[in-house]
Amino acid sequence: MNLRQLELFSMVAELGNVTEAGRQLYMTQPAVSQTIADLEDSLGLKLFDRINRKMHLTFAGEVLYKYSKKILSLVEEAEAHMLEITNNRIGRLRLGASTTIGIYLLPMLVGQFKQQYHAIQSTFVIDNTCIVEEMLLDNKLDIGFVEGLVHSSEIVVQKVKDDELWLICSPRHHWITAGKTIIAPEEIEGQALILREQGSGTREVVEKVLQEHGVDYHPWHVLNNTEAIKRAVMEDMGIAFVSQLAVKEEIDCGRLAKVKIKGIPISREFRLIWHKDKYHTPLLNSFIDLTMRLAE
Repeated sequence: MNLRQLELFSMVAELGNVTEAGRQLYMTQPAVSQTIADLEDSLGLKLFDRINRKMHLTFAGEVLYKYSKKILSLVEEAEAHMLEITNNRIGRLRLGASTTIGIYLLPMLVGQFKQQYHAIQSTFVIDNTCIVEEMLLDNKLDIGFVEGLVHSSEIVVQKVKDDELWLICSPRHHWITAGKTIIAPEEIEGQALILREQGSGTREVVEKVLQEHGVDYHPWHVLNNTEAIKRAVMEDMGIAFVSQLAVKEEIDCGRLAKVKIKGIPISREFRLIWHKDKYHTPLLNSFIDLTMRLAE
């Protein structure tokens, strides 16, 4: 029993006439009759009584007709939903983001997107770059936003924008009280450096740049939350490297201070990442296009 057989069966049941059913479905009368006969043979039941050249449903035919209408209605509903998905009227996005992007950038992107696509469902996970990459490999996310380094050859990487990491300290730190806003690299040595956890994109980039420039540093505290790091720095517990997105407001109002390291700017890329075999729906492509436009 297949959908084409049910469609023909329902049409004959409603019209009571094989010839008329064939005409409406652009089929010959013998072809319709053969389809009905094949359906009856497969079920082992007679679906019609053929009386006075008119087709009358048997009891089995009446039962099947009720199911046929439900099935064909569900098929129409499914096709309508598929069309809405194709036209980006409904859909779902599973997004992942590393901490900085997830807190300070992704909500704005999703908010902008939902202004255009109101019925879109979206879920997003905020974790470090390593976890986002793992979830993409396990097909638990459609796309990810990260600032850290991606290690799997299965992952496609597309740059979105550059993000500068600022060295921050408390306004009470001796650098600031001495009027210093630019320090030499060797002045990092001995400072209480606060870092993110292992697997964090921010930490990976910071350590890579400092090591490349031969800067001697010692992690004193490890915190897995940018806001916690900012609070710790405000209390003069140490210094930290944090995205400009996360601290611009606090620096502007004087709750944190920014210090430059002479000759060592630290920046990283915000990137979109996805599995190389992931099918891009029209909805997903629309979201990527919006992200790239907003990042310009």
